[in-house]
Amino acid sequence: MHNKLYAKIQEEFNQIADTFIEKEIDVLADENLITIQSKYNLYDIQPYFAELTNNVLAKDVKLTIESEEDFDPETDDLYEYKINFENSKAYLKREHYGGGIFYSTLYEYTEEHHKSFSVYQNKENIKVTNLSYLYFKNGIPDQFIECTEYGISLKTYTCENGIIKSYKLEWPEYDHYCIGELTFDNHENLKMITETASDGRIRVVFDATVSTEDIEEALAELETFLVENIADQIIEKVKIEEPVYCILFEYSMQAPFPPTIAFGITSEIDGNFQDKELFELYSSPDMKYFSENEEPNPINIDFYPLAIQPNYLITTSYGENIPSQEEEAFMMWEKHVFDTYLRVCKRLMHFDFSKSFTKTENFLVMARDFEKCNEGDFYQNMLHYRTKK
Repeated sequence: MHNKLYAKIQEEFNQIADTFIEKEIDVLADENLITIQSKYNLYDIQPYFAELTNNVLAKDVKLTIESEEDFDPETDDLYEYKINFENSKAYLKREHYGGGIFYSTLYEYTEEHHKSFSVYQNKENIKVTNLSYLYFKNGIPDQFIECTEYGISLKTYTCENGIIKSYKLEWPEYDHYCIGELTFDNHENLKMITETASDGRIRVVFDATVSTEDIEEALAELETFLVENIADQIIEKVKIEEPVYCILFEYSMQAPFPPTIAFGITSEIDGNFQDKELFELYSSPDMKYFSENEEPNPINIDFYPLAIQPNYLITTSYGENIPSQEEEAFMMWEKHVFDTYLRVCKRLMHFDFSKSFTKTENFLVMARDFEKCNEGDFYQNMLHYRTKK
């Protein structure tokens, strides 16, 4: 049954661009719909969509734009909604980027399911990004199916007394799956969402207690974790027979923590070390010992102890909440992340890893933002630190 449904949804996804404009025009012409504007993403059909993306709004936030004082075009996002106030449902959501560029989502409703389909629009093109169905059983969410250009996922809910308590997230083309657990307080307010993957790894997806106001404390705790906990794991778990010339952390400013980790070995260097460009020496995906690799050379470093995971949510949310127009604020955030990783690298230089591998004379602990390719900045700092030390 599911295979036929998946095929139908995939076919519909492939055809959305052909009819989207026509359906959008119908919604825009509906006189029963009222237009509201907001700085925030207020609506989607997936249950707990804000918590799942760790973008829950504070209770005292003003949701709608009603005057010039409510909106700063230089720093704020702009969402436009078409709402039917009689049934409290949205039928169109537009996220504006200026110059006739926006993401648009249309919504349709039946007793059996809610549907949303989204596109990226500019003056010349329409690109389909998402098609989702939320199916109900006895008026309660039962299954959520999402189709994107990367494939289809299925989320099946388990409910008690009308409240979602857990879900199973799976991908039809893969054996991998996740079990989500939702925890509530005595007033039925959601406190936490955790996901346990089929390989046993546990991820904290949402934690109501975290706050980006604690960003400096979060960075300090992450630094301690990446130094002390990861060093202990390297000593305990990593065994490399060949000489190692670097430990390399890679990260992205989209979600700067946790990083990946790799170990550079001398046999991977063709020719003289001194003749190589930095990108040839410090690029995790090219390394034999890389935490993202599977067999035969796994690096079983666990970056996800439950106690540290709320700090990942704090740092990711902090970066996401910096308006794209505030370049100076984002550059300062980049520097905070850079400085944290630099301190981690310096502190790890002092550890004795002889139980795990032999260091070469060129050994460095390094980091890099793999999108910015700032290995040169880390290299100069670490080379100076090693020489000075």
